[in-house]
Amino acid sequence: MSIRPPSRRNDRLSFLARENYIPPRRFKVVLHKAADKELMFVARVVMELTRFGLAEAEYRMWEAYHRGRSLIVVTHFERAELFVEQFADRGLPASIEPA
Repeated sequence: MSIRPPSRRNDRLSFLARENYIPPRRFKVVLHKAADKELMFVARVVMELTRFGLAEAEYRMWEAYHRGRSLIVVTHFERAELFVEQFADRGLPASIEPA
C-alpha cells in the first residue's frame, strides 16, 4: 500500500515516459599510475578526495599501480572534472571517460 495519494502515484513513470526525456550521461574518473609518487601518498589522496576508507583507497592504489589504471567513481561530468582537477593539483594523473 502506497502512502502517496492516488493522483500522484505514477508521476515519476509519466516523467520517464516523455518523448524528450534524455537520461543524464555518466562519466568515469580513472586514476593512472604515478611512478614518481609514494604508494601511501596515492592512497591518502584517494581517501581525501573520496569517501573511501583505508582498505578501499589502498585497493584502488594497488590497482592503479599493477594495472596502470583504476576506476575511482562514476558520476556526472562536472563532478568528474572536479575530481580530475583535484588529483592534478596533488600531482596524480587522472582522466575522464564516458561510462
